[in-house]
Amino acid sequence: MSRIALANEMGGGWGHLLTLRSIAEGFLQRGCEVIVLCRDGAKAQGVFSGMGIAVEQSPPWPLRHTGFSLNYAQNLWRNGYQNAQEFGYHFTWWSDRFKILKPDFVLTDYAPTALLSALSLSIPRGAIGTGFTLPPMTTPTPFLHPWIESPSEALCQAEDKTAHTIRRYVRSVRSVADIFEGALRFLLVFPELDHFEIRTSEKYFGPVFGPTCYHEPGQPHGSGPRVFIYLSAANRYLKNLLNHIRKLGLPTIGHIRSLPDSDRKALESPTLRLSKTLVNLDRAAAGCDIAVTQGGLHTSARMLLSGARLLICPEQLEQILLAYRLKQRGLCEFVSFFSEPHTVTERFETAASSARLGKNADAFAANYDGYNSANTVTGIVETCLNAM
Repeated sequence: MSRIALANEMGGGWGHLLTLRSIAEGFLQRGCEVIVLCRDGAKAQGVFSGMGIAVEQSPPWPLRHTGFSLNYAQNLWRNGYQNAQEFGYHFTWWSDRFKILKPDFVLTDYAPTALLSALSLSIPRGAIGTGFTLPPMTTPTPFLHPWIESPSEALCQAEDKTAHTIRRYVRSVRSVADIFEGALRFLLVFPELDHFEIRTSEKYFGPVFGPTCYHEPGQPHGSGPRVFIYLSAANRYLKNLLNHIRKLGLPTIGHIRSLPDSDRKALESPTLRLSKTLVNLDRAAAGCDIAVTQGGLHTSARMLLSGARLLICPEQLEQILLAYRLKQRGLCEFVSFFSEPHTVTERFETAASSARLGKNADAFAANYDGYNSANTVTGIVETCLNAM
């Protein structure tokens, strides 16, 4: 029986764990033993409950609010790699666990230290991810702010500092891109949803969607385009957006993350239904004309697959970059992170009325009609097992 270690080290939200759950099911169907090591053990216990999978909590990196990173290398640096001693602790933890567990294959999702530890132990390994977490393998890693001029010297400095920390423990690593050297890479996005320029040298496998058995909000009243909202309570555009949609009387459903139940009830109206838990995204996508999100990859992909017009209100760099690229490709409207909150109403009206956006959304949905992420999971599992 092959033993597979699935690892997640950085990043928040449900996307990482739900993707790993779907892939874990694929390995289990092939008779493999699966172990999950991840940063959010409590959340993972719920996600993998009842599957017969051991879940371990990996050491978390301390949360630092340091502003936007220039590139992937600086992102690692700011998230803990600047402290060689701390990096050494994490690297040793992953190495020790792999020595004890003896996995036949290590598959990571935004877990660079786990990937480096597997490299040092010569364990077959691979990485799944989005364009953001699997950047092009260039040196230095690409600039994350394509809307301004690239600061070449600063990018090289970030690269050198991060690679220097890594080389203390893995001497073969000469650049940050070497983290992925010899590893299988699975870009789980469509080309149009890559955070960087579309790559001709790598295969796009397509997104892997997790289970969708979540709450179904009640059907709202109202007339006009059907709206779906998935934002956080802290989103700076939320208040203006909800006021505008309610004023228009559009039938709207959605989920506001981290919103107290009393506030949720106060916001609801006959035309606005908010679920206190995650909603069934497949059903939400099939039943909406306009989707307003923060720019999460899986939510955006689901909505575009249904032909919905997309308005993105990003909160962090990964979401901003995706919104920028989708806007470039004619697949969304978005509100700049630096825009005044009231501008969200203008962007909403643009998304609702743009003939170009509607045409492009329909074309995207037609191009990927019939896409089944279960086939993507099968391809990942078979590729990994063949590499052992």
